[in-house]
Amino acid sequence: MPSSEERARIKQYRIMKYFVGSAAEIIKKEGVGAVTIRRASDLAGYASATMYNYFDNLHHLVFLATMNYLEEYNAALPHYIAHCRNSVERYMAVSKCFTEYSYAEPEIYELLFFTHSDQKLELYTQQYYELFPEKIVEEWPVPLNKIYKHNSIYARSFMMLEDCIQDGFITRQNAEDFNDVSLRFYKSILQDVRSGVMEKEPALILTMKYYRQVLGCYMEPEHRYLLSEYSLKI
Repeated sequence: MPSSEERARIKQYRIMKYFVGSAAEIIKKEGVGAVTIRRASDLAGYASATMYNYFDNLHHLVFLATMNYLEEYNAALPHYIAHCRNSVERYMAVSKCFTEYSYAEPEIYELLFFTHSDQKLELYTQQYYELFPEKIVEEWPVPLNKIYKHNSIYARSFMMLEDCIQDGFITRQNAEDFNDVSLRFYKSILQDVRSGVMEKEPALILTMKYYRQVLGCYMEPEHRYLLSEYSLKI
């Protein structure tokens, strides 16, 4: 028989999933801004005060309720890198995939990657897959298997750059600098898409243009031709 600790965990996960499912239903119908503690609690069938026994706050609940929006992106990634010939092309392909899907749901992606500290992001991401183990993607191709359970966008991006470093295309210091610069302009454009200042397609074109130009500045000069070859493929 399950121990008292196991039974308590099963109960905890069951109630949390009720709340997450309720919040996800509200988001699907009305958007993130429509989720309130009272509405999610009522739909889950619990008193509002109960939520605080299982979640840090409303943002914690909303984060878990929006994680499922990454499923389409996760499923698309292997196709984007299928024909890449080197680590630079893989990095650019992953960046394009992430950009396309994030600009389609800018509010969701901003919440998932930019509204919490890295420590909370990792904790909440781990918790999501404990609640929904069926969402785990089995046997992802290398190097995507390294980034799967990380929700720190800085860590995810740099993990893809690690292969470029190992291949001698960019130095570690330059990769760190590029990672910081690229995510700063990506975040700015994402916010413009969310606020309606830019449409998705022009924003995607501009972002990928900046990725190519800025990465070229940081790469070792003798390998910059790889970006030109990638541009000809897309």
